[in-house]
Amino acid sequence: MASKWPSNKLTHIPVLLKETVDYLNIKRDGIYLDGTVGLGGHAAAILSLLSENGTLVGIDLDEEALTRCKESIGAASNCHLISDTFSNIPSILETLNLSQIDGLLLDLGISSLQLDSPKRGFSYRFNGPLHMGFSMTSSITANEIINTWSESELRKIIKKYGEDRMAGSVAKTIVQQRSKSAIDTTTQLRKVISTVVPPRYLNKSLSRIFQALRISVNSELDALTEVLKNFMNYLKPGGRMVTISYHSLEDRIVKQAFRGHAKECICPPKLPICQCDHKATVKILTSHPIIPSEDEINTNSRSRSAKLRAVERL
Repeated sequence: MASKWPSNKLTHIPVLLKETVDYLNIKRDGIYLDGTVGLGGHAAAILSLLSENGTLVGIDLDEEALTRCKESIGAASNCHLISDTFSNIPSILETLNLSQIDGLLLDLGISSLQLDSPKRGFSYRFNGPLHMGFSMTSSITANEIINTWSESELRKIIKKYGEDRMAGSVAKTIVQQRSKSAIDTTTQLRKVISTVVPPRYLNKSLSRIFQALRISVNSELDALTEVLKNFMNYLKPGGRMVTISYHSLEDRIVKQAFRGHAKECICPPKLPICQCDHKATVKILTSHPIIPSEDEINTNSRSRSAKLRAVERL
């Protein structure tokens, strides 16, 4: 792998890099879109396989990540880096005068840059403001959610997006605490949660609750659902979509969407004759999700929960 993609191109460790490139089946003159370009690890590998006639479009809401990505990839004329969300892919392609693409990648993980930056508030390990927006100019923050949303709304997002069984108790305690004083930092929120959750479950609950807040702030699952509805409309025949998810909510949404697009018939099972005229638009390339090897996990522990799925446009 190192012989194909020079190490100076990789400013961090991209997850499932070889598998991603293999499933994208890169054509030298093709058009590829990395909808979560981040620090550019996958993008650098894709760009290295393109000719001058090929095109790479990288999208990310994180302005700091885009700046780092530009420094890593350089100012290649066939590479366009855009600050936006991947749910706006159709308008982005229209702006670039591109109609259809050969490949789409969505690596749905949160980067080390984001996790390890206290000012972003993504991690309970560091003290920082409760922000959690991928963009620092996000219209909503975790602080607003924690300090203004109702107990029922808090319980709902923690249960739905964090899948934490103590959602009700945590939401109630947050509301009780904020009535005394605002909860403004990650450390303050951690202390509130620790008064409810037993020590042996605390780290798992913290991870789930912080995940739920991050998903809510950035409307992550809504954006993912939107792009999964329509991606086949801007993939060329034979074009491929690759996703890398890191938790069950994302993977479930991807799996169900891919299966839906791959079905030849969507009529109710009891109907003896098909009446829907539905035709499959994609072929599933991964009957089971591709996961990192033990070697990759040992090199990059944050890859442990990654699951890659891929489809090809018919």
